[in-house]
Amino acid sequence: MPPKPVISKKNIIDVAIQLIREDGMKSINARSLASSLNCSTKPLFRIYKNMEELKDEIIIELNRYYDSFMDCRMNQENRLLSQGIAYIEFARQEKNIFSTLFMNRTLEGSSLEDIINADWNRESIENAQKVTGLSLKNTETLFINIWLYSHGVATQIVTNGIDISQEHVSDLLTQAFINFSKSN
Repeated sequence: MPPKPVISKKNIIDVAIQLIREDGMKSINARSLASSLNCSTKPLFRIYKNMEELKDEIIIELNRYYDSFMDCRMNQENRLLSQGIAYIEFARQEKNIFSTLFMNRTLEGSSLEDIINADWNRESIENAQKVTGLSLKNTETLFINIWLYSHGVATQIVTNGIDISQEHVSDLLTQAFINFSKSN
């Protein structure tokens, strides 16, 4: 009898991310994972108590992936602008992962103040304040405007499949940054 394959957390998470990439979070269940791993569901539940625990770990790993994607695209010359452009680029390249992270109620219960006060966003706000010379309150408003504008463009790309080049995105966000900076 051949030895049973050893299934690790990393194997499970890697397969889960690939399934999400192909068909979204709705594709994640014990059977689909087991089938993709070519095993029964037993190894999954030896490692995870239940599917909720597994999905929580998947979200953690997707957030790590998103953070890594963003980190290498952030520009200290204008961090807020580069953050918006990278966010839209992520939506274009990883539609189902974007949808899982940002369109499936992951920010439920969050307020705009919570978003403004997130460590990651504080860096962009502080940088934008240096770039624009705006007051802190006006820079926070600028951040929210750029964040909401970027999310709107990203969701149009993901949900409606609009065809807009990354160069055009860059031009749109640059103009939005300039206009939102003037209105504050």
